Amino acid sequence: MNKFFLLIASHLYFFSFSQDTLMPIVFLDDVIISEENNGFDVEDFIYYVKNDTTFYMGFKHLRYYSHKFESSLNIFNKKNKKIASINKYGDYHTDNNKAWVSYDSTHSNGRMFKRSGKHRFYTPEAFDEVFFPKDTIDVSLDISKAKNKGESQNMRDAKTVGFSIGSDATEQKKGGLNKKLAVFSIDMQKYYDYTISDTIYNNIECYVFTIKMKDLVDEKDMKKVLIRNLVSYFDKTNFNVLYREYKFIYNHFLISLDIDVVVHMDYVNKKHVPTKIYYNGFWNVFLFKPERADFLLLNSDYIIN
Repeated sequence: MNKFFLLIASHLYFFSFSQDTLMPIVFLDDVIISEENNGFDVEDFIYYVKNDTTFYMGFKHLRYYSHKFESSLNIFNKKNKKIASINKYGDYHTDNNKAWVSYDSTHSNGRMFKRSGKHRFYTPEAFDEVFFPKDTIDVSLDISKAKNKGESQNMRDAKTVGFSIGSDATEQKKGGLNKKLAVFSIDMQKYYDYTISDTIYNNIECYVFTIKMKDLVDEKDMKKVLIRNLVSYFDKTNFNVLYREYKFIYNHFLISLDIDVVVHMDYVNKKHVPTKIYYNGFWNVFLFKPERADFLLLNSDYIIN
């Protein structure tokens, strides 16, 4: 399954850029133009975007602080009819060194599991690895570039995809998918519009940075554009990422996918934490059965002293 490293693209790491990266042309809305006249610097903003670690830190907080969770995952057939589902309710516990999960209840319907008790589908197995570890795990707020050998290659690549916007530094490089992730590279800039605007999110003033495939990209070139849309909200006061959404589309004889991921964050005692994570996606990898699924995770009642 190592060809499919994009499934769990809801985890994030560092921005990493190759030497052929150049400052893209960035469109500004009227509010940002006004702020530019009062000292806002586009080049500095792009630098902050490229070097952001706050989104990754938000997910570090998710693993570091105790909280309650509820989740639902649905599997669909090719006619988009639900054929299996599982709902989980429970608590995520930590002591600032170790973390573990306890369940209040779980409910499954359909053929979610094999007779052996193992997952019948890859999608729920992947989300379990990310959000619902079976065993006690180590937790820390340290950010390191060193490879965590305790994680699967899929997990490490998913972190790169999710947390390192613009990076092609995935371990899996077959099929050239990794090069299509480099949305700031000179080769990829011609396919994208880059826009800075602003919005109010949870009563917080935010900058909005959008990377979107150009409307006039022809069908042939669309095959080269894996990330179709990427939106990030940055808190204007500290540049914390409070919202991010992704749209991935790719069609190839070895792998095809159409995936949306949306992450909402909020502050709890001045720490930004994920409160809502949503995934909706289809993927089809050569030699594996295609899967269609959606996943919703709600996190609440964080204990942050």
